Amino acid sequence: MSKISVELPDGKTYKYIYESGLLYDELILNLVPDKDLKTQIENILNLDIRENDVYLATFPKNGTHWVWEILGMLKNGRSTYDTKTKQSATLDFQSPELIGNITSPRILNCHYPCKLTPKGVFNKGVKIVHVMRNPKDVIVSCYYHMKIMAGELFQLSFQEFLPLMIGDYGTYFFYPWFKYVKEWERFSKKHPDQILNIYYEDLKENSVREIKKMDTFLGTGQTGDVIKEIAEACRFKNMKKADAEVKLPEEFMIKAGRPCLYRLGEVGDWKNHFTLEQNEQVDKWIEENLIETELSFKYTL
Repeated sequence: MSKISVELPDGKTYKYIYESGLLYDELILNLVPDKDLKTQIENILNLDIRENDVYLATFPKNGTHWVWEILGMLKNGRSTYDTKTKQSATLDFQSPELIGNITSPRILNCHYPCKLTPKGVFNKGVKIVHVMRNPKDVIVSCYYHMKIMAGELFQLSFQEFLPLMIGDYGTYFFYPWFKYVKEWERFSKKHPDQILNIYYEDLKENSVREIKKMDTFLGTGQTGDVIKEIAEACRFKNMKKADAEVKLPEEFMIKAGRPCLYRLGEVGDWKNHFTLEQNEQVDKWIEENLIETELSFKYTL
């Protein structure tokens, strides 16, 4: 692991840990077993994967909780909330032993990029659901995620955080967003039958339609009524309520102070944060970095 210091224009310095393309600050590193990111990445790559696992791949703040709950309900054939949270099956921060103790069918979720996906997912042809979200809302959501997780320890303003998301400080928050989506796009073209790409905005626009896609992809064969019940149970306000009333505290979330990670869940909140200049800057960044891709994002509904 390498230590990287990022100096802001006003002279403030922030320290990060860098390993295999991932950038973690000290707060996030504290959630990694033994605070050893290098070993955790190796453990994930070599994780024992079962053929009936489902692998949920998402960049941070791309609807992981939402889709994890949907996939679990499809697999179980009912719209009942699991008392466990998606953090119980989050590979980024759980030990191989804890992941191994999860009863099948497992809905594993991970924020790692395609190149750091468990080898067994590819070798065994495990079904992959990849969720994408427009980068402007991702930037805003990541900012508030850090404010909620770190509290007073997170001192960056949105104006200071934005350059970290688009690489203006010479490095990127977590992992370059555009590399993440492009790597999965390349994989999708080579293995179209193994992966389903879902857009957050499409799921927000018509959840029943998108859940039907997941049902067909997984071969779970749920009826239209069950799919509608799942869509209703997984509406943002209902999931937020379930998070507070149904979910049992996980050691991982207790360690993080068990913050509520549900904020707005809307499309287009970026308009409330971006200045005209920032919007033009991010538009240029998106255009430059998504050249020669077929990816297309909705920024409002």
